[in-house]
Amino acid sequence: MTTKTTYADVWKTLSKIDCSGKIQKIGQGNRQLSYLSWAWAWEIMMQNYPEAQFYFFEDTLHPDDSVTVSCKVNIGDLYREMWLPVMDHRNNAIKAPDARQISDAKMRCLVKNFALWGLGHFIYAGSDVPTVTDDEPAPAPVAKKTAKPKAVPKNDADMVKSLSEKVKSGESPFPNDVENWDETMADEVVDLMVNTITGLAKTVDDMKSFWSANMDLIQKLEKHYPEARAKLQQGFTALREFIEKGEK
Repeated sequence: MTTKTTYADVWKTLSKIDCSGKIQKIGQGNRQLSYLSWAWAWEIMMQNYPEAQFYFFEDTLHPDDSVTVSCKVNIGDLYREMWLPVMDHRNNAIKAPDARQISDAKMRCLVKNFALWGLGHFIYAGSDVPTVTDDEPAPAPVAKKTAKPKAVPKNDADMVKSLSEKVKSGESPFPNDVENWDETMADEVVDLMVNTITGLAKTVDDMKSFWSANMDLIQKLEKHYPEARAKLQQGFTALREFIEKGEK
C-alpha cells in the first residue's frame, strides 16, 4: 500500500536540507537580497520529489507599471502558490520591467515558493521586518522597557496547545481563506497566532520556522488587512526581544 505524501512530510524533508553554502546575495549594505540558485533548488526538489511540477500564472500589471509574477508548485496532490514583484537590487519595484527582469523574477518566485515547502525557508523568515536602509539615518537609541507578551487566556490554553502541536509537525493550522474574512476575523486570527507562538517558541529559530510556515497567510494579511498584519509584527517583535534577552 502506497503511503500518501503530506505537507508535513515534505516540510520535514526539505527544511532539514542545509542551504547555507548555496546562498547568494545581490545589492549592497542593508539592501542586500539573499537567494538560492533556482537550478540548485530545482535539483534538490527533483532528488526528493521527482513528481514535482511548477506553473507560472499570467503576470499582474499594476497602475504604476510595476509587475508582479506568481507561480504554483505541485507535488502530487499537494500545491502551494507564491507571488513576487519584479524588483531591482534595492528591493524597489521596477516600472515597465523588460523581459529579462521578468524572467529573473519568475525564477526567484519559484525558489520562494520552494521555501513554503521548507527548502531554504530560513532565508525568508522575518525578511519583511523593517530595517534601516542605506539612505536613511539610524534613529537615536531610546531607552525603553520591553513589554512582556500577553499571557494566553486560560480558556484558550487548550486550543493553543492543540495548534502548537500541529505547528511542530510543520503544518499551518490557521485558516487561510483571508479574502472571505472581515476585520474582526483577521484580528482574532492574529491574536491566536501570537498566543500560539508565545506558548511554543523557545528560540528565535522557532519563531523563524513558524513565520516561514505561515508566510502565505502573512502575505495575504498584509494585502487585505494591513492593520492586523502590523499587530502580528508587533507581537513577534516583542516576543523576539524577550527571547533574545533571555527572559522567556
